[in-house]
Amino acid sequence: MKSHVKIFLLAAVFTACKNTPASVPVAPDASAILNHKYWVSKPFNEALFANNIVDTLSNLICSELVFTAKDSLLYTSCLSDAGIGTFKVSAANTLEIMFDGFDGKASTATLDEKTGVLHIVHPAGTDAAWPIDFVAQDGIPVHNIDNVTIALGRKRLAGNYTYMTKKGEMANTSFSEFHLDGSQINFGDFDTYEPWPTGIGGGSIQNPQLNLMYFIQKGKESEPTAVAWQVHGDTLRLWDTKNISQDGDMPEYKIKALRGAYLKVR
Repeated sequence: MKSHVKIFLLAAVFTACKNTPASVPVAPDASAILNHKYWVSKPFNEALFANNIVDTLSNLICSELVFTAKDSLLYTSCLSDAGIGTFKVSAANTLEIMFDGFDGKASTATLDEKTGVLHIVHPAGTDAAWPIDFVAQDGIPVHNIDNVTIALGRKRLAGNYTYMTKKGEMANTSFSEFHLDGSQINFGDFDTYEPWPTGIGGGSIQNPQLNLMYFIQKGKESEPTAVAWQVHGDTLRLWDTKNISQDGDMPEYKIKALRGAYLKVR
């Protein structure tokens, strides 16, 4: 009797093993990277979000990674040009990226979750002088590649400000506001503002060099008002400018009088 029981138990175990489905390997998803659609080069991000923004911010090398689909991305020289790339997940927190122009050689992008830095290693022998360390910035709309760096600048400047009255002026208690969507209040008769923290397309302010911003009215997009801007601590300063470029040249501006100084309200 006991031998029959043993045989029955062995048969049951054998049958259970046969009916157990084979384990299917779970592919890594690299969601810690792909949940963020926009990444900007770390040194430039640190300079833009520093307590004091350097007046020569536009001189710094800037690059972006913009994930546009489940297997493709754009990489940019901020507000200057852009290229395409495709990628696949090769391990948890690691992507294998085929950048256009790299002769079919793959680069590896690995996220350090402790620091939040996405580090890119390019294949040996490739010319890759552009930045290799990137950090994510959420809340940046990526549907229009022409606006992503401008949106990053808006994120840095967005907030409520109080106007700092000049000597002899009456006190002004109203708030001025920069919004993430580009709208503004009490910075003038304009509908939107566009900070150009870098890029070759927006022109420049020289002698002395300062950062550039455009105020724009609807219907007059081709005639924006250029102002210079500076951030030191909680103080934002804006200057009026004069266009000194020749016809057909890229816009170049020279600062005129201080337009206003504003204290950011925390």
